[in-house]
Amino acid sequence: MAGCLDGIKVLELGNFISGPYGAMLLADMGAEVIKVENPKGGDPFRGWDFGGDQPNFWAYNRGKKSVTLNLQTPEGKEVFYGLVKKADVVMDNYRPGVTKKLGIDFESLSKLNPKIICCSITGTGPSGPYVKRPAYDTVGQGMGGMMSVLMDPKDPKPVGPAYADCLSGMFSALGVLGALMARNTTGKGQQVDATMVGSILAFLNAPATETMAHGRIPGPYTRPRQSQTYAFACADGAMLAIHLSSPQKFWEGLCKAVGRPEVIDDPRFNTRPNRRANYDELNKTFAVFFKEKPRAHWVDQLEANDVPHTPVYNLKEVFDDPQVKHMGMQIAIERQGKPTINTVKFPLTHSDTPSPFPAPPPELGENNGEFLKSLGYDDAKIAEFKEKGII
Repeated sequence: MAGCLDGIKVLELGNFISGPYGAMLLADMGAEVIKVENPKGGDPFRGWDFGGDQPNFWAYNRGKKSVTLNLQTPEGKEVFYGLVKKADVVMDNYRPGVTKKLGIDFESLSKLNPKIICCSITGTGPSGPYVKRPAYDTVGQGMGGMMSVLMDPKDPKPVGPAYADCLSGMFSALGVLGALMARNTTGKGQQVDATMVGSILAFLNAPATETMAHGRIPGPYTRPRQSQTYAFACADGAMLAIHLSSPQKFWEGLCKAVGRPEVIDDPRFNTRPNRRANYDELNKTFAVFFKEKPRAHWVDQLEANDVPHTPVYNLKEVFDDPQVKHMGMQIAIERQGKPTINTVKFPLTHSDTPSPFPAPPPELGENNGEFLKSLGYDDAKIAEFKEKGII
C-alpha cells in the first residue's frame, strides 16, 4: 500500500541535520526523495569524525536516493534544472543567498516549473541584521532561548541533543505539507522558509508567552516546579520520574505508594500551591524514601496507585521496554554486504496510507544513472560527466 505522499518527488539539497531530517520525514511518508550531493564527498555526515559508514548519516538519510551534481558547473546546473521540471519540492539548508548565487532559488526554478515548492532552512531567515552570520544548532538554541531553560547558569555547559536542527527540520516538513495542500487550490508553488531560531521559539511557545505576560524569566527548573515533576534515584542506582500535574489524587497516590500516607496532609505539601512553593523541600523528602528500595519495587507501587511515572531509561535501555517493543519503535534496515542499521521507526501511523518500510541510506551517487538516463543522457555522456567531475 502506498504512503500518503506517494507520487511526490522531493529534491533535497541538504547537509548535516536540518535539511536531511526534514526531507527524510517526507520520505518516511512515502515521498521519493532525491538527495543531490556534491561529487566531492557529498553530505559531510558521510565522513563525519571517523569517516566512512556512519550512524550520523544513517539517522537522517534513510529511504532516499542519491545523485551527485556539481551545481557550480553549467552542465551540473542543467541536469538539476531537468530534475526540477519533474519535481514537486526542492529543500535546502544552505546559508541565505547561496541558492540565488547558484541560480537555483525559487524565482529561478518557478520559471521552469510553476508548481515547484522551495523550502529553505536557515538560522534566522533570508533577511535581517544577522543574515550573513553562520548558524548551527547552538546558535538556534541560544538565540531562541532553549539554552536558558536547559542550562545551569552556575555551570554553563550546553546540554542535550540538536533541538534547533531537528525542530527546524520538522517545521520544514510541516511547511512543505501545507504548501502541497495550498497548491491543490492555487495550482502554484511557493517559497517556504523555516528558521532554527523561529522553530525553537515556536516550541517554547508556552514559556515565552508566560514571560511576555508577567515578565518572570523561566530557568531550567521553572516548568518542573509548575507541572510538579520530580526525578529520584532508587536503592539500585536506577532513576525514575514522576509527573503529579494538578489532580490531587496523584499526590495522594504517591504518598501511599511510598508507604507514607501521613504525608498527604503535611501542610508544606497538602495542596498544589504548597507543593510548588516547597518544591525543593518535597524533592529532598521523597528522595530519602526512594533510596530505600530498587526501582522495580517503586514502579510496581506507583502503578498500583495510579501515579504517572516512568523509569528514566538511557537510550540502550529504552528499546528493551515491553511497551516500546509493542510499539515497534526499533526497526532493522538490512543492507547488502554491510552491517544492519538498527534505528527508530517513523512515529506516526496512518490507517489507510501506512508509511513504507524505509530503504537503506543511499551510497553517494548511487542513483546517478537512473535519473540522468530519465533526462535523456546516455552512458557515454554520463561517463563524460563523471570524468569531468560534474557528477
